Amino acid sequence: EVVKSGVAYRCSNPQCSAVQRESLYHFVSRHAFNIEGLGPKIIDRFLDEGLISDATDIFTLQKGDIEVLERFGEKSAENIIAEVRQRKNISLARLIYSLGILHVGEETAQLLTGQVIAKLKNQNKKLKINELLNYFRKVSIEDLQQIRDIGPIVAKSIYDWFQNQKNIKFLEKLAKVGITIEGASSKKLGSKLSGKTFVLTGTLRTIARDNAKEKIRSLGGDVSESVSKKTNYLVAGDNPGSKLDKAKKLGIAILEEKDFLK
Repeated sequence: EVVKSGVAYRCSNPQCSAVQRESLYHFVSRHAFNIEGLGPKIIDRFLDEGLISDATDIFTLQKGDIEVLERFGEKSAENIIAEVRQRKNISLARLIYSLGILHVGEETAQLLTGQVIAKLKNQNKKLKINELLNYFRKVSIEDLQQIRDIGPIVAKSIYDWFQNQKNIKFLEKLAKVGITIEGASSKKLGSKLSGKTFVLTGTLRTIARDNAKEKIRSLGGDVSESVSKKTNYLVAGDNPGSKLDKAKKLGIAILEEKDFLK
């Protein structure tokens, strides 16, 4: 059955084949594992051929599995396998985002990363997937709600995901196929923007949005996905949309791109 969730309509069956395909597309996408060359068409082909059933199977693929398929061949198979191997080490924020937890976007994944680092006291130290799993299996909904910008709906979604046995087994399988989390450090170059929260909206012309976010975080600032009374600055690019209107109503300082960079 299709159900309404907020402003979106969703399939109520998490095991639906279409939902599973979309979760795979998300897993390999740019802000998740960023596996180049594994677009939706190739993912669909691998699923249809029975080469993969979930995301963990991507990391056990062999060249011989791929090169025998029509329109692939030895070279393309080698390229895919090489790319997959390079992506076995991933940042904690990207890993959390790749899981496709409902209501958890890039910024929430960053917030959760900061929380995990603080609680486990493992700055600059590699984190094991099992350590991550143990942390989230013990954390409560109330604990999650203490994290900035995480309300009851998002907290429950995160809690429910990590209590689900299927998801627990999926993370355990990721560990078995050799996925490692790179040093989970929240290294900062300065504290000039400490305590300041930014929201970015619209298209930036001279700097990629990811780079802009990284600059903010490196100077101690925070990035949020939504405008609220806690927002200090809205960075407005071209075609900013409704976030600009909300920022004006709340009296939030608005920066054009050149002012932000300065």
